Amino acid sequence: MFLFLTNLYSFELGIGNSMLKKAFFFQFLVMLMVLATNVFAQPKPKSKKEILAFSDSVCSMAGVPSGLIRDIGNNETGWRFIKDFSGGTAHGDLQIVDNTFNHWYKKLGLKGGRTRENYLIVGIFYIKSLHKVYGSWEKSRYAYARGHWKDPSKWTALERKFMGKIDWTQYDKPVAKFKDSLAP
Repeated sequence: MFLFLTNLYSFELGIGNSMLKKAFFFQFLVMLMVLATNVFAQPKPKSKKEILAFSDSVCSMAGVPSGLIRDIGNNETGWRFIKDFSGGTAHGDLQIVDNTFNHWYKKLGLKGGRTRENYLIVGIFYIKSLHKVYGSWEKSRYAYARGHWKDPSKWTALERKFMGKIDWTQYDKPVAKFKDSLAP
């Protein structure tokens, strides 16, 4: 940087030959290119395959069915990282609202801000917490989208549509009832 400023000072005073001026000009262009790439560079977007692998690993760690999260992502955004998806405040592949993100970001001790990965982590742990409340992935998914569980007979057409896209038998296994042979 000092060399750049020295050359700039020499150029301003008209000191040096034309070769020096050309070298300075080249150095100036290189400096501008470096600044432009550092200031305006965006990280390369991750491929769908990379994001799904990341999501699957978080699901495995959290104890959430990865297929369910894939189904939710397909339903919410088709796995396109979206900010402000319908004029609302939902963001990310799983469409997390700001208050939910802020609460879980802090609770989980996440770092790095509003990244695609952090939105996925928050969504996965949020649905896990709903499963602890409702004991069913179907009820958890409904509450995830609507805030709380509601009996299917009271669902709107839109709710029936998005809930009907998932085969719940994959995730909510019926519990077999056994007759207690010791009961009177």
